[in-house]
Amino acid sequence: HAGQHLLSADAGPAMSVPDSLKAIKPYLERGADLKSREPVVAYHCRLYALQEAMRLRSTLPKADMGFIIGLMDELEADKAVLGELDDAGVQLENYGLDLFLRADDADRAGRSDLRTGKAFFAAAQVLECCKQFGQLPDDLAEKIKYAKVRYLEIVKATKEGRPPAPPRQ
Repeated sequence: HAGQHLLSADAGPAMSVPDSLKAIKPYLERGADLKSREPVVAYHCRLYALQEAMRLRSTLPKADMGFIIGLMDELEADKAVLGELDDAGVQLENYGLDLFLRADDADRAGRSDLRTGKAFFAAAQVLECCKQFGQLPDDLAEKIKYAKVRYLEIVKATKEGRPPAPPRQ
């Protein structure tokens, strides 16, 4: 894996994430998507993916460990560039909450479309990555749950060619 960048800034959705690690792919994709705009948030999305991969490692085929080692190497290199990340948890949470509020404001203003749904999903993913800093407070856990439900409702409505039901009060 030397010199191979699994998730360079231009990595598309066709990342070579092994099937055994498909549960972490959304966090890797979110990290790749944010790498140039929000490098600290991107780093922590990918770090969360690595932590989840490490949790699964006893169930992984040996061949897939190379992917994890490559990801570790990349994150180490990224951390060297980013330097000290003292307030990373706060940055991650604030970014996730900002995404959530923008999606929720658009939703409550009656401007729900697929982009709104995807913003809810992105917010849920970023907020889930806050788990790497400890137990999530109940309000964050609720926002994640709500964001995922709204994402599914909006996507379903869009596929059915109808406006989504209004958000719950």
